[in-house]
Amino acid sequence: MNHITRRTTLACAFLLSGLTQAFAQGATPIRMIGFGGATNLPAWVALDKGMFAKEGLAVTLDKTAGSKDQMQDVMSGKYEFVTTAFDNIVAYTDGEGAVKFPDFDLKAILGVHSGLNSVVARPEIKKYEDLRGKTVAVDAVSSGYATVLYEILKRKGITDKDYKVIAVGATDGRMAALEDGRAQVGILSSPQDIQLQKKGFNILDDAAAALGDSQGSVYAVRQSWAKGHEKEVLALMRSVIAAQNYVFDNKDGAVEVLMKRTPGLSKADAEDIWSRLTGPGGLTRNAALNLKGVDSVLDLRRVYGNPAKGDSSKYIDTSWQQKVSGK
Repeated sequence: MNHITRRTTLACAFLLSGLTQAFAQGATPIRMIGFGGATNLPAWVALDKGMFAKEGLAVTLDKTAGSKDQMQDVMSGKYEFVTTAFDNIVAYTDGEGAVKFPDFDLKAILGVHSGLNSVVARPEIKKYEDLRGKTVAVDAVSSGYATVLYEILKRKGITDKDYKVIAVGATDGRMAALEDGRAQVGILSSPQDIQLQKKGFNILDDAAAALGDSQGSVYAVRQSWAKGHEKEVLALMRSVIAAQNYVFDNKDGAVEVLMKRTPGLSKADAEDIWSRLTGPGGLTRNAALNLKGVDSVLDLRRVYGNPAKGDSSKYIDTSWQQKVSGK
């Protein structure tokens, strides 16, 4: 047996042993679904550095094809937790999502980031004015980061009469639409924005810089499930908070996880992504919800959807953060 094969075999055996031990010790299985991209770094850290295991959880994190699929999966009971754009929570709560759920009760309990995304355009698009008559790629037409892109375009003088919109799903779908020419601009997270930039695509804006405070992605759970599983909810929250703070406080460890979870990512690019994640518009310490950003999202929905039908308490549940902090 050569050294590479031996190391691979030992690594697989170690991983299997760890999983077996976790389940043998009564770890609680938790299923979570989110989008792709480097904003998953806190969840990856919690998985790879043992934060979930320390709290007695055996967590799996799957990648969704788009917000429509994600919401269908969580509402069917396939997953207990989601990471998703806060705008998706608002849209589906108010019956404006791609699918209607009469019993939709998903609420945000923790924040991931405050709008960390890039406006990426094809190589021939050098400035916003070039987008007139072109096509915009979004996850879903009326939810997610679509409203963020619409608002940025509007502020740059490009109205909804100047472009067409196609819904192509999550980040990978938007990236593919830009590459094959179906669309000329879209909002992408890292590392996809960097990957396209290296191919000659143009980053026209940073969403957080363009719009200011915004609640980007969040961790959310169905309230009907959470009521009977307080122990699991609080355990997951403690894990996520520890992992999110780890990203801020342990650059080398965070970069190591990021490179492991993103094949082909160079150390230089990983360090650049870490700087963005921990900079303005990036991750929030203690995985706190950005309450000012929450209000900004609700303001956008009043412009690009039906007016939000309640105050922020309809879409977020801050009582969980109070419980986990003991305050």
